[in-house]
Amino acid sequence: MALSVSVDRVDETGRELLTYGTEDFPIAFFDDDLTKISIPYHWHNELEIVIITEGSVRMRIAGSEFVLKTGDGYFSNSGILHTETLITEAGHQHALVFSPRLISPREDLIWKTYITPVLGNDQIPFLQLKSSVPWHKEILCLAETAWLHGAYEAKDYPLIVRSSLSSVFSHIANHLEEMESETLYTSAFQRDELRIKKILVYIENNYGAGISLEDMASCANISISTCLRLFSTVLGTTPIKYLTSFRVQKAAEELKRANGRTISEIAHACGFSDASYFNRCFRKEYGITPTEYISKAETPRKFGAWGRD
Repeated sequence: MALSVSVDRVDETGRELLTYGTEDFPIAFFDDDLTKISIPYHWHNELEIVIITEGSVRMRIAGSEFVLKTGDGYFSNSGILHTETLITEAGHQHALVFSPRLISPREDLIWKTYITPVLGNDQIPFLQLKSSVPWHKEILCLAETAWLHGAYEAKDYPLIVRSSLSSVFSHIANHLEEMESETLYTSAFQRDELRIKKILVYIENNYGAGISLEDMASCANISISTCLRLFSTVLGTTPIKYLTSFRVQKAAEELKRANGRTISEIAHACGFSDASYFNRCFRKEYGITPTEYISKAETPRKFGAWGRD
């Protein structure tokens, strides 16, 4: 599955409407330069494995927050809301997003033995993969092997990718009891996450217009105080900070393809009514002005059937 460029689209629930590989080989491979793209809060039905190949990132997923350094990574289960933030000057990662159908057909012995115990298991929303833990390191090596063969369509890549990821699930299945004892993903947190997803979808669909705190709370049928609590406990921020950051990221995307539009026009289209305020917010988010950002903009990262920027 060669690396290619795609776009970011979601349905009314926020689930990504993207093609992960092909129907007969459902996996996508991503080569992320984290200095050029952001990994905002997102979720998808597919499983995901990420290997940090350079730098360090702060990961927030399923109510947990931790730092991943070069050589570490993570496994994300189906439908889990997560985000990454680069905390070093440089950063790079390899990612695989795939359907469990890649490993085996539904309901055969392999599916029942290795996939069913893991897929959508509320006690295993994710696995922080530490290179210092032997069985974690083995998973990271297997995932990197799958990435290197699949991303560049090396000889026999379908067999090697499937075999490598099957072995990943063998390792996970054999350590289920250990993983389940560590999780903090409670049923209460899951309910909160479902409500916050509704608000994130609302923001995605309306960020260019005026959005108030009341609007965010109303779209999820919750009170303003509950809305504030959810943003704090689930996302670790406030509704206004999240909205402002989201708008700045959208503006950055548009600045890459300005097509004759001015910075002020793009800022206004992304929900900023004041150009000077937009400039301050942009500098806070990216460390440079919009004008400097345009001058430094390069070709977007390459990735397989998945738009994260």
